[in-house]
Amino acid sequence: MDLEINKNTKTEYEIIRHTKTNSLAMLLIEILSRSVHCHSDLEIGMLLDGNIDLVIDNEVFSLKKNDIYIVNRYQPHSFYSNKSHNKIVIFLINHALYKNIGPDIIYKKNHIAFNKEYNNLYRTIFECAMCYASDLPFTEMGAGAKALDIIYQLSKIANPIIDEHSTKQSRSKAKHLQRITDYIFEHHSENISLSDIADLESLSTYYISHFIKKMTGMNFTTYLNNIRFDHAFSLLTKTNLRISDICCESGFSDSRYLNRLFKEKMGMDIQFYRKNMDKIELPLTDQPYMTVQNHISQSKFMSVLERYYKESLEE
Repeated sequence: MDLEINKNTKTEYEIIRHTKTNSLAMLLIEILSRSVHCHSDLEIGMLLDGNIDLVIDNEVFSLKKNDIYIVNRYQPHSFYSNKSHNKIVIFLINHALYKNIGPDIIYKKNHIAFNKEYNNLYRTIFECAMCYASDLPFTEMGAGAKALDIIYQLSKIANPIIDEHSTKQSRSKAKHLQRITDYIFEHHSENISLSDIADLESLSTYYISHFIKKMTGMNFTTYLNNIRFDHAFSLLTKTNLRISDICCESGFSDSRYLNRLFKEKMGMDIQFYRKNMDKIELPLTDQPYMTVQNHISQSKFMSVLERYYKESLEE
């Protein structure tokens, strides 16, 4: 499987492009890991195959085949594989699709385990996906209608609440997180500290420390080192720079520390990897420090969806 590896990953506020319709985007994707990110869309996904862990607010949800997950608007989340491939159908629903007919819902339940009682919901999810993938006229209207039906059906089983104040707070936190992670990403090669970020946000280091931990699941030092490691790994695989130069470029002051970190994350030392990287399959880690994912092409959408539709509803 050809995996797209994005080495310049950071915790980001993600902008979703709704190319098929104005308010709905659909992805059919295989994820090995996806670093912490958030966006203004309601995200609903169903695992078609394999398993993967979803992390929301430091809580880990172990998703299995046919499980459904929900990520509320502006809710930071990440994915990481437990060494297994998977396929996930994901809907990114812009608030514009439903704001004129209903409130901004916050689902308290993020994980819905497979249950045959929800067969109608599963059928609607597949039908929505196949409408979206179809080239027939007016199918975008069908996809939008079925997306609304999914939201409605989930409102019966996912403990929704209506709290505009919480949505505003979440949006504020997401923008706050974006400023912080942008700063870390742009200055990771420098000798930055927690106090630099606190000064940037005019807040105490105590507050910033707890905020980063709560939003990313990592303390400041770990998050910074993961960003630096991402950059170092990219330079290692794409350039012929010496290890000492890679350390300087990525912000590590000591090549021995980088090599120790490399062994922890990759299971081998840097020199061995560099000499044999064409023969080595990228190891899967237990933390989402980089994005490794593969988008299923538009031309294969329908055939993949139809196969899983038959398998899931005939089991």
